[in-house]
Amino acid sequence: MMWKKLKQHKAAAAAVTVTLCVTAAAGTIAVYGQNAAEKQVKEAAEEKLAQDETAVYIPWDEDTLYKEAVTDQNIVKQVCEKYGLDYDSVTMKDVTREMRNYEEALWLLNEMGEKPLLTEKGEGMDSLETYIGDIYAFNGGKQVIESYCEEHGLDAESAKIKDLTAEDLVTIGENAYNTSDHPKN
Repeated sequence: MMWKKLKQHKAAAAAVTVTLCVTAAAGTIAVYGQNAAEKQVKEAAEEKLAQDETAVYIPWDEDTLYKEAVTDQNIVKQVCEKYGLDYDSVTMKDVTREMRNYEEALWLLNEMGEKPLLTEKGEGMDSLETYIGDIYAFNGGKQVIESYCEEHGLDAESAKIKDLTAEDLVTIGENAYNTSDHPKN
């Protein structure tokens, strides 16, 4: 009797069977896609976390080679070249504050060159102004930058860090240091 009814409703039974198969296949594909996406997100997050490891400050002693204390060896070479030092033998006791300031300026150009000089609302740490404010723990970075730019014919509102030279950045940093309440010893 069942076979008789099945033969009568062959088209409907086939449609139900096809619908069930398509639904099962779509469900399987959706679950597979979700698992693959979750796996990709997890791998990307793990990779990002590995890259963004918090820098740990490890003090060095005077005999530590300068090239071992700084991550970017290209910057070390540029500092040594500018100040006439031997890249392979200069130690931390030979490195002056002026040299560290130049090193920082080169780092700013390399790492933050595309960022603006001044902070716009909601930009966070994406400007020279906020970097200076964070380093010297004061809110006068904007005035220091605007003053320097005005003296040198630059538009602080539209300029980016890369529009400055390392020497410009050193001077701005020194002005910020001298203006701030940062301990001066």
